[in-house]
Amino acid sequence: MFTHTSYIFILLSITAGLLTLLSSVGIFVSLIIQRRVERLQDILEELTDQSYQEDLNLSGKIYNLIEKYQMQYLLPDKPSKTIVNYMDLTISVVITFWAATLVLSYQPPWHWQSLVSLFPMIVAFVLMFFFRQLLKNAINPLNNQLLNAIIPPPVKLRSVSFLSHYVNVSVKSILKQARLNLVVRKQSSLKADCDTLGAVVLKEELSFDDFLYYCRLHTGNHNLFLGFGQIAITFPKDDITNKPVPIQRNVNIPLGRTYWHILPHKDFLSVQLLVFPRGEKYPIEYNFDLREENDYFVSWEEPMARINRSIIYQVTEQGKVILRDGLDEAPYLKHIQDSLAFDGKRRFVVNPGAELEPDEVKHCDETVFVH
Repeated sequence: MFTHTSYIFILLSITAGLLTLLSSVGIFVSLIIQRRVERLQDILEELTDQSYQEDLNLSGKIYNLIEKYQMQYLLPDKPSKTIVNYMDLTISVVITFWAATLVLSYQPPWHWQSLVSLFPMIVAFVLMFFFRQLLKNAINPLNNQLLNAIIPPPVKLRSVSFLSHYVNVSVKSILKQARLNLVVRKQSSLKADCDTLGAVVLKEELSFDDFLYYCRLHTGNHNLFLGFGQIAITFPKDDITNKPVPIQRNVNIPLGRTYWHILPHKDFLSVQLLVFPRGEKYPIEYNFDLREENDYFVSWEEPMARINRSIIYQVTEQGKVILRDGLDEAPYLKHIQDSLAFDGKRRFVVNPGAELEPDEVKHCDETVFVH
């Protein structure tokens, strides 16, 4: 039979050993994180180098780099759960031994001053809880603001605004690899007495998003469609792994609808597309010439892209756009600048007139699809 004093020392020795093992786990996890950060930084550097090669079609390689980034970013589920379960069990045993030590060393009668003796254990419990959360977030850093500032999550790599701000990637170069294009697709009328509509769809070979857009379809000075808002894409989690999908290929983004009969069926349909990324001050302008082919208006050539330095804009912390100069460079810019914001909404106007009325602006609620 052990004496109380000897048994208390035994419990304290076991507790010290468990805490040593727990700290070893922390060192092990920190080494894994350090190695992971180095690999992720290498992938980001390679992604940056690839994005500046505008003359080559590197969309497939960029897609593979982002997939590789996700593979390095997330640890396998089973080892992660094993480490977390070990930490939980160790912390539970340590707290139990601490409580047993206090019980064995307690001598009646009870005084309220005895609560002071519990204070160190409570503080240690709180610190161990935060230590557990820190290691858990380091193992699985998704939705962890602390580590996201150091190693951005894979879904951020499709954000044009984030890439421009975080790794100083040229927005024009990264969108060149996205291969932006515009298509107008004929849609059948649900009712016999309704006008046939044309769906305006922005196509991307790589699903880069998080930018504002201004899209105008016109023939000469006659405007047929106006779309504006934010391109914000959200993909459902993978059905098998239940992990976020960082990027997709061949993405279609509906921008709205227009009347099919007002489109120039024997002439070119001109498109002006302005892209406003966060953190830049000049938009990127695309100019398309679409021609009818069967039930589609498609571009036969790669669109011309340039930085429009005539328009100067600024994005506030609230996500609102302030147009500093160049309101006359594109029709309706001064009418929509109050609605041009990072709010996740896509708006459009069918066959706009000289002045835009608020009731003419409609919301495009169609979801983004892969095809």
